[in-house]
Amino acid sequence: MTEPSPQHPRVGVVTVSYGSGDALEAFLSSLREHHGDAVPVAVVDNKPGPDGVAALAQRFGALYVELATNPGYGAGMNAGVAALLEAANAPEMGGVGGGAVDPRAASTAQPPFDAYFFCNPDVIFIEPAIGELASALLTETRGGSIGPRTLNDDGSIYPSARNIPSVATGVGHALFGKVWASNPWSRAYKNSADYDVRRNAGWLSGAAVMVTRQAYEDVHGWDEAYFLHFEDIDLGYRLGLAGWVNVFEPAVTIRHTGGHSLKKHSEVAERAMTSSAIRFMRKRYAGVWRSPVRWVVVAGLRVRGALKVRGAQRAAG
Repeated sequence: MTEPSPQHPRVGVVTVSYGSGDALEAFLSSLREHHGDAVPVAVVDNKPGPDGVAALAQRFGALYVELATNPGYGAGMNAGVAALLEAANAPEMGGVGGGAVDPRAASTAQPPFDAYFFCNPDVIFIEPAIGELASALLTETRGGSIGPRTLNDDGSIYPSARNIPSVATGVGHALFGKVWASNPWSRAYKNSADYDVRRNAGWLSGAAVMVTRQAYEDVHGWDEAYFLHFEDIDLGYRLGLAGWVNVFEPAVTIRHTGGHSLKKHSEVAERAMTSSAIRFMRKRYAGVWRSPVRWVVVAGLRVRGALKVRGAQRAAG
């Protein structure tokens, strides 16, 4: 098996679109502006329709992967990786470079990538990032994933490198996060350390996270049981359990406009948040001896979820 090369890292980019045509153009345009046309990109369309996603993928030389049904964010990312591998290992297709791909065919050839960069379609590159992140990741001892500093639209820093949520931090953040921003539980959960310092984190925001091929294969990619939310927390958690390190790299900065498709489907998002949070906390606190803690946490999450859904319904009129 070929070892990763920090000097010339081979990176495949994957993004998942769900009605994201408006955001996708800026993402692809900024990616090509700062990285050229040679970087392989897969655009996975979880909601095919007349929003121009297929045309945008073709225009910017990306693979277009159309899924018949919406399997969720993590499953879409896995489909993108499969499509990149299939295209790169198919000489008759001319390698990675554009067109439609069926992600179901698994490639048995030697993997051509050192790492995969998973991005939301509402990310905007404001400087070169892919090679810089890959080189840093591949020289990090047991480096499994790496994430850049992420800016909100207003220029503020998004807390993209966080600790794995526990019962105490999860409950405290859920209860006081909106009304008392500086509460100790939210600070602990968001890992509110200096965002100018390179450091390890429990997990990195899935808005822009790069994972080495070895680490990705080691944990079998994204957990497709999460339809939406918590899939990035789960990924970081499983990487940590497998002995890999999640690295926050402030020397590279991106911008994230944030939640463009969720704003249109807030009730769906709230239901998915509750379901995913329950799944993760059950995994985090598995075992018979932790059953009482698990029951209390799940009950609390269900109550919170019901209140959030009711609020979303009222807001929608």
